[in-house]
Amino acid sequence: MLLTSFVWVIINAMKIKSVSAIVVFFGLAAALSGCSQQTLNSAKQDTQRNIANAKPQIAKLELGSRVTAALAAANVHGVRVDADTNGVSLHGRVNSAAQGKRAVRIARDTLGPGKVVNNQLEINSGE
Repeated sequence: MLLTSFVWVIINAMKIKSVSAIVVFFGLAAALSGCSQQTLNSAKQDTQRNIANAKPQIAKLELGSRVTAALAAANVHGVRVDADTNGVSLHGRVNSAAQGKRAVRIARDTLGPGKVVNNQLEINSGE
């Protein structure tokens, strides 16, 4: 039945010299040829590997964005948050030691237990 359809499309394409009929033929041929099981398995393995590689990056982004949003909500500005899978590092300049301690506390409260906050903040000298 499929072979009959292909033959019909080819014959009619040749008769009317229709580009669209030829395109339909090659589209049907490509769709029906399918992929080999090996190709499908390889694609599945690649996808699983890509997901596994992306998970730590997503976790870092999630940690960093949570802390950044919490600092912004608390009106703490001038602090850059660098994240890794273990926690975050805070960088930048704050106006006082109290503001720096507040930023660290907010980061710790946001991350929860088991995550590290590395305080690399500098205090502005009253220039």
